[in-house]
Amino acid sequence: MPLPASLPHPHLIVLRSAATLLLSAVVAQSGWAAAFIGGRSRYLALHEVGAWVTLVVVLAAVAVYLVLRRSAGPVNVALAVAVGVAVVVQAALGFSRVVDVHVFLGVLIAMLATALTSWTYRHSLPEDGSSSSSKPRSQ
Repeated sequence: MPLPASLPHPHLIVLRSAATLLLSAVVAQSGWAAAFIGGRSRYLALHEVGAWVTLVVVLAAVAVYLVLRRSAGPVNVALAVAVGVAVVVQAALGFSRVVDVHVFLGVLIAMLATALTSWTYRHSLPEDGSSSSSKPRSQ
């Protein structure tokens, strides 16, 4: 049964959902961090729990992008892997209390996650179904 013309390919729905969840976790983490840095020490516990949640979400998202790499395209896969590596390093820095680098890397992660989400939403599959190009195409 063919999909209605208004719906994107199921692979794109999965990729866009993964990117949205990843970006949501990153934004939530920045909120907990901002509250803690702003002097509300009770938010540190939420930021620490959020670190584990973000790690799980990012590792799952990277897995999705790797499994669907032909549909995602090389740019999106590279961005997903870059976010994954950065979040793992970020968690290690945070748990080691290397705050200055941790905060700076957090800003870069937010930028990478935003880029991944933007590129993923702008990406569409070529008409023939292959994903040989990394150039986003509007849906």
